[in-house]
Amino acid sequence: MTRIILTLFMTFILITGLTGCGRDGSGGNEETELNVFMMNPDMYMESFLSSYSGEEGLVTTNVEMGMTNPNMEVGDVLKLLNTRLMSDDGPDIIVMDDINADGYIESGQLADLSDIISKSNDLINPLKEQDDEIYYVPLSFGVIADSKSTGAAVDFEDMEKYVSSLKAQGLKSGNFENTAVLWYKTEIEPIIKEKNNLSKEELTGFYENVKELMTVTEWYGRNPARASLYPGTFMVNPLIEYWDIYADKIGAARSYITNISDLHQLYHAKNEGKLEFSYGKADGETVYIPTCIIAVNNNSKNKDAAFEMVEYMLSEEGQKDVAQNGGYLPVNYKVLRDELENCPETNVNINGVGSILKPFTANDIDEIMEVIKNLEYEAYSDSYLMEIILTGAADYGNGDETLDSAVEKAMNKLKIYLTE
Repeated sequence: MTRIILTLFMTFILITGLTGCGRDGSGGNEETELNVFMMNPDMYMESFLSSYSGEEGLVTTNVEMGMTNPNMEVGDVLKLLNTRLMSDDGPDIIVMDDINADGYIESGQLADLSDIISKSNDLINPLKEQDDEIYYVPLSFGVIADSKSTGAAVDFEDMEKYVSSLKAQGLKSGNFENTAVLWYKTEIEPIIKEKNNLSKEELTGFYENVKELMTVTEWYGRNPARASLYPGTFMVNPLIEYWDIYADKIGAARSYITNISDLHQLYHAKNEGKLEFSYGKADGETVYIPTCIIAVNNNSKNKDAAFEMVEYMLSEEGQKDVAQNGGYLPVNYKVLRDELENCPETNVNINGVGSILKPFTANDIDEIMEVIKNLEYEAYSDSYLMEIILTGAADYGNGDETLDSAVEKAMNKLKIYLTE
């Protein structure tokens, strides 16, 4: 129902907004106020985006959150956003992280950014290899690090083998929510994307694996140990779980790597011989997770200023800002290498572990850049779909629903989602 409403809203906006499809609106040397919409709270992303003031310092950027209440559902947030768009009161820029862009693109709501992309140099391959028309672009990205204690026989091939291998050795896994969401992104989403379907058996197996994952998780004092896989918790957070492996608190972790500091600490632990890691895969392809994905409202009154913001964010200067002030991995290949090469020796004390992080070695940098060069699988999620699958997983894992009941409810919602 939510997606039907979305399509109707977008169609109405397209019909009523055809006269405003050119590059018009405020920009240049005028004082301009840009409004940016984000689905989920992220204080670093919010701070970074709101700091943008334009070339002349005349732009004020306001960032607003969709999930302002932990009890809100994804559908409720989208309804509010679409109502504003229909009343011509929509944001100038939409952060599309975990928002399905298809309905917005089909209805002409998002402006084409291909001209800006074509003028942006040194972008990572996934951005250069897109179609002629591009309606959203990530300013940063993350990768998955599958880490384990040195010598531990932990199998990251799939979730079932991961849990079984930990059980066999009496080892603990890191943060539950991150781990479950990342396995969802690499196991369940690929099936749905490829088949436009998910069998009852496949969903049942995933729910059983989630419950088993709870038994091998280090809960860090959380009592009771309950899964929290509900709307508002789907944005995986970078956690320094490799330090828990370093200190022998856990045996393995599937972590989310989003910035130079993450890589610096991870490679330090690896070079110290404390852990081993590989980059996470889906369907045999190295995964990258686009972040801070921005799109321009095609009916924005400040479209030129919004285009200028996107162009700046993808420029070399803007990408340095993304890395140095936003704290993210930039999508500019040259800037990323420069940041790695200029990363200084750093003193750190994390979880009671004190260390001196030496600069990246030439081999470290070459390995990282080779991985980035060969990123293949884009894990771009839809929060509405995640809500359907992961809410049922949490309900079963926490004992609030039987397996059959949780699967049946999720399958009914999934069938509606896939046929709309």
